[in-house]
Amino acid sequence: MWSERNPFLQGPYLPLRNEYVIHELYVEGAIPKELNGALYRTGSNQHFRPANPDKFHWFDGDGMVHAFRLKDGKASYCNRLVETDGLKVERAAGRSLYNGIYGQAGVPQQALPEGAPPIKSVAGINVITLAGRILTMHEIDSFYWEIDRHSLATIGKFDFDGNFSSMITAHSHVDTHTNETLFYAVENDPNFIECFAVNAAGKVASRHRTALPFAPFIHDFIFSENYYIFFFGPIRNRARAPELVPLGLSSASLDDQSPGRVLLMHRTSGECRWLETEPFTVGHYMNAYEDGNCIIVDASVTPTLFRSADINVSDFFPFPLVDEVSPFGPPELRRITIDLSIDTVSYRRIGDFDAEFVRTNETVMGRRHRYGYMAGIHNPGPDTRGFNCIIKHDYETNCSSFQHLPNGYDLVVGEPVFVPRQGATAEDDGWIMAVWWDPRRHASEMVILAADDLDGKPVARIQLDHHVPPGFHGNWIADL
Repeated sequence: MWSERNPFLQGPYLPLRNEYVIHELYVEGAIPKELNGALYRTGSNQHFRPANPDKFHWFDGDGMVHAFRLKDGKASYCNRLVETDGLKVERAAGRSLYNGIYGQAGVPQQALPEGAPPIKSVAGINVITLAGRILTMHEIDSFYWEIDRHSLATIGKFDFDGNFSSMITAHSHVDTHTNETLFYAVENDPNFIECFAVNAAGKVASRHRTALPFAPFIHDFIFSENYYIFFFGPIRNRARAPELVPLGLSSASLDDQSPGRVLLMHRTSGECRWLETEPFTVGHYMNAYEDGNCIIVDASVTPTLFRSADINVSDFFPFPLVDEVSPFGPPELRRITIDLSIDTVSYRRIGDFDAEFVRTNETVMGRRHRYGYMAGIHNPGPDTRGFNCIIKHDYETNCSSFQHLPNGYDLVVGEPVFVPRQGATAEDDGWIMAVWWDPRRHASEMVILAADDLDGKPVARIQLDHHVPPGFHGNWIADL
């Protein structure tokens, strides 16, 4: 163990040392025979001892992809590190050379060999499919990494034909009504953001750029029928600034003066509209849709409780690293209303639970939805160590249902992914897939739930004999 103080290097977050190939996993229940494909997950898995383990940040670990493959009612599994340029440099040296981007190491970065990238991106945020490829993503590079859909071996870079030099999001979104995948790219010197749509062949079909008045922390965005939508909170982020990460400082800082800002960029014309709101941080967006003169946005929001420019953001966001009073509240589910007729932004909190990693049935994204799914904290016990349940919220009845898994103690769950049943007519006709960590076994399992019976008995529990460190995002990708 590299640190006895850092919670993100212990317990479920302990880096996994081995790369496994397991041909058949134990299944409790029955895997639906129509599910043929793989649930790809990725997250932080630090390979070498960091320069300052006590200040290591959860976002900074090397990217490791995990794939639970389902076929004909059986399950297999493999996992593999993404061989990024930075990891290759460190493998050659046999030790860590790079500082993390978000963590404040407090020491200068090691000398790098000629030609090495100045900072290390880790390809550990998301996995998507685009134009028949499997891509694993970070958000400080102008490219993604393509991996083999079966072995997870790193194939090479995917860079949109060299169209961008700025930092491309790890949160793309698919508009199934236009058959486009939507992205943004951001740069901090000078500050601008560029939104672009990609067609089914993986080619850029449209793009629009606007200047930004500051260098915001952006991790996600959402879209409606006519707009790209961004909420900018008080956190600033300058990942490529040479005076920060290479010198041991975090890329993130807190602006103690600016209000929250909302940017609406028209998807066709590129025309932009700015509004002000409270200085909260949107972690992830569930969906957005237009309703008359209003845009409705459902999202997971981290409230700002107080602000000071002296606060080290990486000590507290997204979750506390130190035992001090945090300037941020726990993440909560909010419904936000943007009224374009009077330029106002209002919101209401949904439920009395903490909520993150929000998802919906992605076939309805950009249009009105009824259901949302998320990882949450609900009725925590004394030993609860993170998100302890999956939550389904019905926006029509304003009721929520909860799945804790009936073990008699809390497991730790990651992002839920909705998989629609082929030919489904109801929005919640399908399955929820998620990876849970069991503290008593120190091992993980993939759980399949019926989305229309979320709090019922799991359809299948697919067990590993080792743990999968709680990560970030991924997707179900059906076989070709």
